[in-house]
Amino acid sequence: MRLALSLVLLLAVPAFAHEHADHAAPKHEKMPAAATPVQTTAEGAVYGAKLPADVPAAVSLDAVVAKPEPLLGKSGAFSGRITQVCQQMGCWMVLTAENGEFVRVNMHEHAFGIPKDAKGEAIAYGTLSRKELSAKEIEHLKKDGAKAPATSELQIDANSVLIRSAP
Repeated sequence: MRLALSLVLLLAVPAFAHEHADHAAPKHEKMPAAATPVQTTAEGAVYGAKLPADVPAAVSLDAVVAKPEPLLGKSGAFSGRITQVCQQMGCWMVLTAENGEFVRVNMHEHAFGIPKDAKGEAIAYGTLSRKELSAKEIEHLKKDGAKAPATSELQIDANSVLIRSAP
């Protein structure tokens, strides 16, 4: 009888915890590494993976937002001005073009973060995509400090981010 009761409790506790976890506020599935540069170049500090020797030339966000279709699904370097950073973990940032349009940069698989107070010019090295955000994702972004996320936005899945040094 004790064995049966023990088995019931053993199986019930994880199910109970899982059920309540689903109703909790959205959480990050993985904690990013500390926002520590992995490399310093003449241009600035690099977060995430070190840059390869043959770094691609950066495409300005003005060109990206004007005509994103040819770049969707392709890897590259994209430059813009940092206007927002995730205030929970530094696991995403918003790069803004001169015309005010933006692209959200997600740090690939939460493998790294950037400083929460990062600002200025940056280059994101990764893959450009267009993402439709659910109401739950929008609410999650707002809790992270996002200002008015759109239901559809351009995003970069970044392997590396170079934050340019102030002149």
